[in-house]
Amino acid sequence: MTAGAPQLEIRFRGRVIEHLGIDMYQSPVAAIAELVSNAWDADATDVCVSLPANVKDAQAAIVIKDDGEGMTLKQCQERYLNVGCNRRRDRGSETTPLGRPMMGRKGIGKFAGFGIARFVEVDTVSKETGERTVFQLDADQLIGESHGYADSEPLRVDVLTYEKASLERAGDHGTTITLRDLTLKVTPNGGRFRTSMARRFLLLERADQFKVRVNDEPITDDENVEKIEFSFPKAYEEHNLKTPDGVEVDGEWGIEKLPSGQKIRWRFVFYEQPIADDELVGVSVFSHYKLAQRPFLFNLTGGLGGQQGTHYLSGRVEADFLDEQSRDLISTERQRVNWDVDESRPLLEWGQSRVRELLRHWQNLRARSKVDAIRSRVRPFSQRLSKLEPHERRIVDKALTSLAKVPSLTQDQFADLADSTLSAWEGGRLKELIDDLAQAESMDAEKLVRILAESRVMSALHAAEHVKGQLNLITGLEERVKQRDLELQVRNYIAENPWLISPEWETFRVEKGIEGLVDEIAQVAYGGDWDARVDLVLSSGSQLLVIEFMRPGLKVDWDHLNRYERYVTKLRHATVARTSEFKLVSGLLVADKIDQGADVIDKVASLRANGMDATDWAGLLRGARKQWEDYFDILYNRAPEDPRMQQLGDGHGGWQAST
Repeated sequence: MTAGAPQLEIRFRGRVIEHLGIDMYQSPVAAIAELVSNAWDADATDVCVSLPANVKDAQAAIVIKDDGEGMTLKQCQERYLNVGCNRRRDRGSETTPLGRPMMGRKGIGKFAGFGIARFVEVDTVSKETGERTVFQLDADQLIGESHGYADSEPLRVDVLTYEKASLERAGDHGTTITLRDLTLKVTPNGGRFRTSMARRFLLLERADQFKVRVNDEPITDDENVEKIEFSFPKAYEEHNLKTPDGVEVDGEWGIEKLPSGQKIRWRFVFYEQPIADDELVGVSVFSHYKLAQRPFLFNLTGGLGGQQGTHYLSGRVEADFLDEQSRDLISTERQRVNWDVDESRPLLEWGQSRVRELLRHWQNLRARSKVDAIRSRVRPFSQRLSKLEPHERRIVDKALTSLAKVPSLTQDQFADLADSTLSAWEGGRLKELIDDLAQAESMDAEKLVRILAESRVMSALHAAEHVKGQLNLITGLEERVKQRDLELQVRNYIAENPWLISPEWETFRVEKGIEGLVDEIAQVAYGGDWDARVDLVLSSGSQLLVIEFMRPGLKVDWDHLNRYERYVTKLRHATVARTSEFKLVSGLLVADKIDQGADVIDKVASLRANGMDATDWAGLLRGARKQWEDYFDILYNRAPEDPRMQQLGDGHGGWQAST
């Protein structure tokens, strides 16, 4: 304590100590939000919250520093230590000197720090005089002195530091609150803390001259904008919906008056997926930029149209009038509004009506968007669908529409299920189930599960049939290998069906765009003294695959492999240098025979590790068969009890080649 420094005293007014925050602000976000609110009311433009790396450290502290107007010694006594002092009444205004609507009202939020710490140290410099005052409050001392919750003798507070007025110091005005001897059990996560803090205010949208940082990073509300499917009121116009009477659209927000004449601003969004973050589910109500009601659904219960949408809904309502009433409608910890009074009732009824309306819109828009998506997906099947009878097409279309109305299906799930439904009808399967689905106005969970389960089997069956066809083709190629029939027809067939060699090649296609470059590199790598050529170039995305078929009867030796390696290496460098499309180049050399010398075997292994394989025809087809058989086994195990799958696998739980 500074020698000869004055003393302060803290006075309690009646039972107000029970509101000090020890029981009310045990969440670090809730406690610190109150101190940030005080900085707003002090006309601060910058607030920095510093969190400790480990709350279990004996020296751990949380520091909240602002550049607001600060306090003189006299103001420390009359404003801060006069518990229950109403700042609005004290100043005779509902706004700060800068014209901000004041957040503080009860005069007790400054004690919120006691909810998470024993000691609260205040270090303040007055903008008016430059006085600096430092003092500390001890929760244990406060509780002990006021145990009876009655008026008592003032509790003396030692001033640790007092520096007299100084115009030079006044330029460094502001207040720093340090919380020590923390009672937290878990160290706050900085990123999560920033998001939670942002959600307690409307500062990001409404206050350009007030910045809050946590560990030197600005608070941000991670709204995941890219995951929002519908944003109201903007979505009214975007989706050709009638904007409700009296709603004025201002960018992302709607502005309207309640029947009682009070003006509100609002924005509701629906996400593509159910919201996993509890802090985001429901509608938050703010008053004077600060949270007044944690997210809720305006006390609505069951029986809502599109009720599933409540899991996708997040919203904000700005209702300043709630904090401007003669009676205090907002709970001390700023978590809930008293909705049982005439002043708040119009907003509650408005919210109930708006939520019901938007849930209905959400249900219809989800159905519409899913149907539009499937129509787009169905277009490639138009030729196959045209072979169906008209009444069959109508049944399938109605079935897809019925599926689209199931809110719990994501867009991808719906697309896959619709594709399976079309394929099942095409194959003569599930017709009774699909017909039932077409007649259903809505679908219960049991029926949906049954469809999903059968659809899974259908998808596996269709894929397994495809694999069986590929394996039969490989069998035919193996016969040609035995007969040494490896010339142009076989090569052309592989060029047209590269996925035959490996399921991984399903997405590859013949690439003609770089034929000139390929020929140029082949001439450099091979020269004119060796009769070899690149037979096939395939591409998929940014990957290029070059396949060289050696002429029949030729055995690949060390020299062949060196030239092949030189070619692929040069092609890699050339494609990177001359094109922006291809980033990965790999190779495959296929011959009648591969020299079995140890040096050649080692060379092949080295090439293989570098994306350049070399094999004979028998090895190529043997590897292809093994990959497709493994794929079939995976599909078989999705429905091993299904007789149709057993028939495909000849009843042996896996593939047996047809002969």
